[in-house]
Amino acid sequence: MLNVTGKVAVITGASRGLGAGLAEAFLARGVKVAACARQRPALAGDAAEVLNASADVTDARAMARFCAAAVERFGRVDLWINNAGLLAPIGPLRDNDPAEFARHIEVNVLGVFHGSQVFIRHVRERGGAGVLLNISSGAARNAYAGWSAYCAGKAAVDRMSESIALEETGTGLRVHAVAPGIIDTDMQALIRQCSPEQFPRVQKFLDLKASDAFSSTAFVAERMLALAFDPAAADTPVLTSLPLEHG
Repeated sequence: MLNVTGKVAVITGASRGLGAGLAEAFLARGVKVAACARQRPALAGDAAEVLNASADVTDARAMARFCAAAVERFGRVDLWINNAGLLAPIGPLRDNDPAEFARHIEVNVLGVFHGSQVFIRHVRERGGAGVLLNISSGAARNAYAGWSAYCAGKAAVDRMSESIALEETGTGLRVHAVAPGIIDTDMQALIRQCSPEQFPRVQKFLDLKASDAFSSTAFVAERMLALAFDPAAADTPVLTSLPLEHG
């Protein structure tokens, strides 16, 4: 098993769902974790291993302060995961509330911008290597009726990540937009509550639940650690999708 003891990872949106699962799995593998969300995460561990912080990814100054706090606590950040994100609004674009759509883009796109920017600056200032993982989705590459905001936001994350990779060539920073696969989180539960009028593909997700065809957060976490720290992953494309745990 890959030795990642002592590595330092930042995870945004870590109070629940995939973010919380990644944080717990990383800690179990000896990774030091700085976790943030609007609602302060509650990761267990001593101060030498864990930093829990309340920080809104849409606030540039808050993210800069959070990065500084992580560096002060742990000395550096090796891996930054921009995980915070929304699914809503769900439904035909003609029915979407403009303010809700704008909030979605603010969190899912501008939030990734803020996190990426502070981490890029940190890597440049300290020198050496760093890995930026932006959580994407298959919805970035395939449109779904009822998910115009989510598809648009994740497509923006993909293009942003590709641009960063070009801009930071030779600096020691590696970046990937990672589609983690399907994990049974609160977001999945929200999808399954939709009517076919809101989301025509809802039956697909009901069937996934019925057959328990999900990846676990532990499985995803191990593959993200390999992507970040296994030398064999150095040539992985910027846009990458993780395999499903159950094939």
